Amino acid sequence: MYFTSLNKGVAVQIDAFDIRDINQQSAEVIKGILKQATVVVLKRQDRTPATYTNFISHIGRIANWNQFNFNPITGVEEYSPKDEDGFIEPNSWPNPNTYPVQRVAHKRIDGKRTGIFGSGILDWHANLNGPTRADGVALQGWTHCEGTSTTWLNTTKVYDDMPQELIDRCINTYAEYEYSPEVWAKGLPDNQLDKMMTNKSKYKMWLIQKNIEGKTGIYFYTNNKCKIITDDNKLYDDLYSFMFQDKYMYQHMYEIGDIVLSDQILSLHKRDQNDLSILAERVLHRITFRISNTGRPTWCQTYNNFDVINNNELGETKHA
Repeated sequence: MYFTSLNKGVAVQIDAFDIRDINQQSAEVIKGILKQATVVVLKRQDRTPATYTNFISHIGRIANWNQFNFNPITGVEEYSPKDEDGFIEPNSWPNPNTYPVQRVAHKRIDGKRTGIFGSGILDWHANLNGPTRADGVALQGWTHCEGTSTTWLNTTKVYDDMPQELIDRCINTYAEYEYSPEVWAKGLPDNQLDKMMTNKSKYKMWLIQKNIEGKTGIYFYTNNKCKIITDDNKLYDDLYSFMFQDKYMYQHMYEIGDIVLSDQILSLHKRDQNDLSILAERVLHRITFRISNTGRPTWCQTYNNFDVINNNELGETKHA
């Protein structure tokens, strides 16, 4: 495999690699790239659901098994890879093309949704809606995704460019957040929003964050009802203005089979098209997985600067 820088390193593309060939050695290489680059692209890969899931399971422990509810062929929900012995591994599934997935789709069959985030906006957000949530997300273009895009904001590039004066104002400063999908996914179907709100929580995070490789960036999730706890009444606006610049963003224009991996401690992302006529046919497959945080105890022990989130009175999310 070899690598191509995208938008001056905001993302990295891995070339000459086929996810069907994943093994422990190649997985370690790709994990290392992801931890350093934050956003990683693999173009035109095999889209067999079992192959895709097997690939991601090599990169990090999959967190959203319990949300693999959709048959990728028919779109039928409540179609689970679980049996009496637990979750069935992708390589053990009888037909790799029908391995259950979590779909991002709007299309409805018999009046029922066939995926999540099927309508409304998807503004800047991350899967890390609290310190126990999985910090990796993989999206693969499945069908009718050509010409549509998702944009990522790489905060390691933000931090690298930040003037020391702004860094100093962020050091030892944290924000309080409240899980707010009604804000960053405004227009969600009511049934999905109700289900998501069973995970409603409040949490705290330092502004300056490091992943397991020591890569430094910013966790500033403005759409999760964010309040910076500081006497510096200009910090929110100054940090926002500096952070959300095009030069720190990578817009991925999908082709079928494309996979984008991202570190959700150090990046945000948003959907660029919200027209229902587009979303009615566009399907992505979504997997969340763990890169740095395997759960609160390990994460907190690994990163001493996470002490501020260790406050059980604020509550925790229930699922990854």
